[in-house]
Amino acid sequence: MTDGIGRDWPIGAASSRDDLLQQCLAALERGQLRAGQRLPNERSLADITGLSRSTVRVVLDTLERDGRIIRQVGRGTYVADGVRAEAPEAPMLPTPAELMEFRLAIEPSLVELVVLGATDARLEELSAIVAQGGKVERWQEAEAADRAFHQALFDATGNRLFAELGQRLSGARESRSWLRLKEGSFSPEKWAVYHREHEVIVAALLDRNAENAKNALRRHLGGVRANARMAVWEL
Repeated sequence: MTDGIGRDWPIGAASSRDDLLQQCLAALERGQLRAGQRLPNERSLADITGLSRSTVRVVLDTLERDGRIIRQVGRGTYVADGVRAEAPEAPMLPTPAELMEFRLAIEPSLVELVVLGATDARLEELSAIVAQGGKVERWQEAEAADRAFHQALFDATGNRLFAELGQRLSGARESRSWLRLKEGSFSPEKWAVYHREHEVIVAALLDRNAENAKNALRRHLGGVRANARMAVWEL
């Protein structure tokens, strides 16, 4: 075994980001991950857990913000000292309404950066993500596809601060209230509309048409917010 993985390695296959985070926290609290111990890199953790590298990265970001691990460029990721101390209070996640208001204010502003700075290859990746969304059948798949698309928009700016903000917003979508809302409001017909809107946004980005892409993104997010409000009344 290499890169910090031995027979007693406590992290295994994970069904979701939250599952992996809980496995890590439990291993830290039980002392199975010790202060100063080097952790596997993102690629190895993705192979172990069956999750994507971007999902693993979000979990590591969370652990680092909480002071549970230390990441050093060129050296790796290590368990921080004092990890078995009382865990910090969990941050308050935004309500679905707050999340949608923030996204509607921020995401359209990404378009100019994407149009001006994204490579053709990056935009083709974004198009491929949208194409995968056409295979959705369940609400969990729809949520994952939508999250991947909007995270990719932040990543396509090429700006690390925006990419990190996108990861934080993706993390906010793990709240129970958000997931309950998405489960209760899902229908194949509604998702088909959202998927088509994603296609329109990407088509405008591929054409490097910032105005059309921005307007399409505003309409999409505005529609999602309106449907979310309606679903709240129906739940």
